[in-house]
Amino acid sequence: MNFGENETNRWNSSPHFQQSSYRLIDRFIRLKTTYWNREYAIILLAYTGLSIVSHQFIFHYKFFEFLSDQNKLQINSSHYNYISYYEYGCIIGFLPTGVLATIYPAHNILGIIVIISSILYLIIVMSIYYIDGITHSVLQFCMGMTMGGAYSAILRVWTYWVPLNSQSIRHIPIILYDMIHDGGYIYEHIIALHHTYSSYTLTLSIGVFGLAWYVLWLYVINDNQFRRLNRDIILFGGSNNPRYPLEKPELSFTRSIVTDIPWKSLFTSMPVLVIFLLYVCDGQISFKKPDGDSDIQDNYYKSQARIFTIILLIIIVILVELAPEITVSISTTNIRKFWNCFYFGSMSIYFILEAIVGNPLEINRIYYIILIELEYLSYFGYFLNYLDIAPNYASLIFSFLMVIYYTSNILCEAILWNIFNSKILSDAETNILKAAICLTLGKLYLIFGSAEIQPWAANIPGEENQQNLVENENLPSV
Repeated sequence: MNFGENETNRWNSSPHFQQSSYRLIDRFIRLKTTYWNREYAIILLAYTGLSIVSHQFIFHYKFFEFLSDQNKLQINSSHYNYISYYEYGCIIGFLPTGVLATIYPAHNILGIIVIISSILYLIIVMSIYYIDGITHSVLQFCMGMTMGGAYSAILRVWTYWVPLNSQSIRHIPIILYDMIHDGGYIYEHIIALHHTYSSYTLTLSIGVFGLAWYVLWLYVINDNQFRRLNRDIILFGGSNNPRYPLEKPELSFTRSIVTDIPWKSLFTSMPVLVIFLLYVCDGQISFKKPDGDSDIQDNYYKSQARIFTIILLIIIVILVELAPEITVSISTTNIRKFWNCFYFGSMSIYFILEAIVGNPLEINRIYYIILIELEYLSYFGYFLNYLDIAPNYASLIFSFLMVIYYTSNILCEAILWNIFNSKILSDAETNILKAAICLTLGKLYLIFGSAEIQPWAANIPGEENQQNLVENENLPSV
């Protein structure tokens, strides 16, 4: 059974396929085989590698902080702001990796990034007692580049293995990862662990895990064998093909960059430009927590909203996979527009209430909790929209999005502070301005936004069409 073909037909076929003709047990079998297969196993392993890279910095940070408190380091205190070097390296690392993951197999790029990060991490930890501040800052900058690169490459790996139809319901695992990771649950346990032990061996182990992950990654993406591996493949070999990532490339690196990436279309496409605008503006406009609430209460609200959203997303996956008829008539574009307009409309109402009635504490707290929930559900809006319109260039678009997002935060911080926090505008005028911006953003996406794959992003040399991805071949006919 060609499950990939049936998966596509399920959403675009005649009404006969849209009728509720499957047995419930068969639909549960489909649900299991859809998410319990080699494709999602590769995705899980990829995100494991991303977690290793991201937590290497956290482990090192806490270990460095412990040694600094014990006065066991020779690093000058003026270099203690090494975190900024890591952040700058992360921003700079987005773009080159986005290009590489578009031209070369993202499997190989991700693997190389994880092993480079692990080696750098081991060097830093083993020489932390001896290196000076400048060397330490340079190594942190390089580690930051690997962090940005890992985030860029993994999105291209995602588009290799996950069918991008079904109203993007298959994107929910990536949303769940972001929510769990941003929740800081693992980070809190790491802090508690280091406060208890501050162990050199424990800190060193996360680098060893990265090296072990790389060996396992090579084995898995090479179809559970090492026989075809060689030096060129381990470095930058392989074709940009999801089914055969380790074949010899047909085009040279230089020629591929110059001729194959539609740079002009990429920067003139209205759906892409709208996404860029929403990323930048939404990062500058935020709602404040209720007056009188402490940071502990604020974290409690967010934690509760995050747990509820995670449960809700899991339920949505089950319902949509078991009863596709309930969403078959809703296009992905309409889903994106609904959540974008709903989110930015709710934000505008919040700012209008702040401007007009001042929002009493009780109302503010209730609406604040609702907004937190909507912020997580808005992930179905523009958050992953680039995966819909240009899956072949997902890493490249994400790289530009992150660079513009972080640089705009840095460049606009002083300007926005003068506008929103100085006496140029009153509090009421500031809230009215924010409400107008939110309404404008929602309207712009309603007019120009889309979730349809763009013509310039429909094909890439050497890659099979995403809709021809075959999975679950052994699933019994239902």
